Formats: sequence, structure tokens, C-alpha cells
Amino acid sequence: MLNLDKNKKYLLACSYGPDSMALFNMLLKEGYNFEVAHVNYHFRIESDQEEKDLREYCLKNNIKIHVLDNKEKVTKNLEAKARDIRYKFFEQVYKENGFDYLLIAHHQDDLLETYLMQIKRDLHPNTYGLARFSSAFNMYIIRPLLDCTKAILLEYCEQNNIPYSIDKTNLEDNHERNKIRHEVVEKLSDEERYNLLREIKFRNEAVREVLKNIEFVNIHNAYQLSRLNEIEIIYAIQTLANNCQIFKISKANMNEIIKIIRSKKPNVVLQYKDYAFVKEYDYVTFANYDEKCSYSYTLEEPGKLDTPYFYLDFTSGASDRNVKDDDYPLTIRNADKKDKVKIKDYYKEARRLFIDWKMPMSLRNRWPVIVNKNGEVIYIPRYQRDFEVGKNLNFYVK
Repeated sequence: MLNLDKNKKYLLACSYGPDSMALFNMLLKEGYNFEVAHVNYHFRIESDQEEKDLREYCLKNNIKIHVLDNKEKVTKNLEAKARDIRYKFFEQVYKENGFDYLLIAHHQDDLLETYLMQIKRDLHPNTYGLARFSSAFNMYIIRPLLDCTKAILLEYCEQNNIPYSIDKTNLEDNHERNKIRHEVVEKLSDEERYNLLREIKFRNEAVREVLKNIEFVNIHNAYQLSRLNEIEIIYAIQTLANNCQIFKISKANMNEIIKIIRSKKPNVVLQYKDYAFVKEYDYVTFANYDEKCSYSYTLEEPGKLDTPYFYLDFTSGASDRNVKDDDYPLTIRNADKKDKVKIKDYYKEARRLFIDWKMPMSLRNRWPVIVNKNGEVIYIPRYQRDFEVGKNLNFYVK
């Protein structure tokens, strides 16, 4: 018994392998409302025949099928790229057809393989192994077969005359997962399997406790993060990264980030290939950081400018910004370290002002200054950490 809600509508991810075909048959027998989603990657010569056979099986059983005929050529990172292709397709079908859940036929062997890979790579996931209930790509996901072994599902297919195809690449040992599958998981005794499943259970209980401990921690606050223990800070950083749509941090990068959080350096930007980790006094985040940001806008006469960096409306004058009529045309550009502005009877460097204001490093290279027709910096807007845009402002930084 699958023990699913029969009032819900399900989308079954089906490869035409024995696992997903067994689940297909169970859903049919138990009268669930479901449709099938299949991706033909064209990675293997058998792909077209598998699609044809699956279409025929769906037609025979009056089940609607959605097929992606993949045209994208993949030459590297095959497993990760294929996952990205299929989940984006599933998400599209799921959204357009009002499904409640995506069903995936992962089984107990998959769970154990995933766990052993996580341990080998020294990962700290939110779930060890595979979660029965999860969400990804804006979909709710259920894996109803996690208590079933691969052997049981193969036997089920044979006993019920269910057609399926074996992906021959899964029989090869040229991938890490395949090696773990054939050299470890398939050779486990019942007792070893039971002990591994208990180990996974205990680890997941420990993870839930850690996540509970950091639930009320401000994960953007460096001071609060620095007071956490080693495991707690790792999970807090991962949570922060995930919230910023960054899903993979290497162990080496994680160690660097922890050192930065615990250091006394007030401003640090650590640029990686796909993201930057930014520490600005007590505030930390992950961001797209453009170190070479550069812009320049010209205002020939009193008027408006609405740019990605600032908003300006000088139509009614700008004496409060130290702008006089004979200063036009104005240039509004990002600040330079050597810029100086006159304050009362002396000049002060923009760099020193930024330090005095405790301006975050990520803002300094794109902070605007107003330059008059003679090339003199006549105004630098003051940085205020808690600034909020109010009504009737004639100039503000975005």
C-alpha cells in the first residue's frame, strides 16, 4: 500500500526503469489520479525505443504522458546536467497542469547509496540519505518507495509482468555512485543494511536538533554566528547560502567563510567562481558582487534621473545637495578612492568618509558622487545603515 491521499493529483517521474514502472503499476492498481512525465535525453541508443514502449503502456492503461524530447547536447557533468534538465521539465508540467505532488521512485538502495556518498564527501546535508517528503524547483515531492529494496521492486515487476528497460550505464563502474552501488550496497547483508539505516536515522535526528538550535539565530549577524559551535555554524552558513539561492559550498570555501566570520576584520569580500561571501561589519551575506562596477550619467539641466544605482529629481532645485544653477551640466558617477569633497573649509577624501560612516565594502565602489561642470565633486550622499526611502526625497541611493 502506497498510503497516499487519493484526493490529490500526482505527477510520476518515469524513466521506464524497473523502479518507476513498479510505482506506475502500484498507482494503477490502487486507483490514484496520476499522469506520467518522461525525459528522452537521447544519451543512449535505447532512448527512443524506451520512449515508444512507455507511450504504448500509458495508452494501453489510459494514462496521460508528458515527454520532453531533449535537444541539448551535454559533454560534461552528465549526471548533474541531466538532473537539471528533467527537474526544470517536471516543474513546467507540474505548474501548467495543477499537480499536487511529484512522485519519484527512489528506493532503499538509492537512499543508502546517497548516504554513503555524503559520508565519503564529508558533506553536512539537511537530510542524510533521501527524504520521503521534500520540496525542490517549486514542487512538493514524495518518495513512497524508500522502504523497498531494488531486489523487491525487480521481483514485483517480474511477478506482475510489468515491462521495463535496464539502463546499461548503471551497470558500469566508471561513476562514483555506480561503484558504491555495485561494490558496497549490493553486497550488504540484511544486518549491515539494518545497521546503516539506523545510523542514517540517528544522524538525521542529530541534524534536526542542530537546525532547531539555530532556528532563532540571525544568520546574517556575524557575532551571533561566531558564537555557534562548529556543526551549528556550518548548518547556519548553508541555510544562509540556500536562502540566497546558492546550493553548493565546498569544504575548503566553508572553512574560509567560518574564519572570516570569526575574524575581527570589519569588511571582507571573498569572491568565488559563482558567488561572493560578503562581511560588512556585523552583517554577512552571499551576493553577486561586481568589484569593477562603473557608471556615469549626465544631467544637462535641472531634471530627473532614475538609474539602477540612484534616483534624482532636481526639477525644483537642489540647493540641499550643494548644487547651484551654474554647476550644470552635472555628472553623477560612482565614487573614486581619490575623490575629495569640500566640507566647510577643508577637503576630505571620499575614502575617509566611507570609513567614518562604516559603509559596507560592497557599496563603496558603486556609491554615487555629484560632479559639477568644472570636474569638482560637490556632493556625496551620506551613508546611513538604517536608511529608508521616504516621500519627497530629491536624491537617494538604491
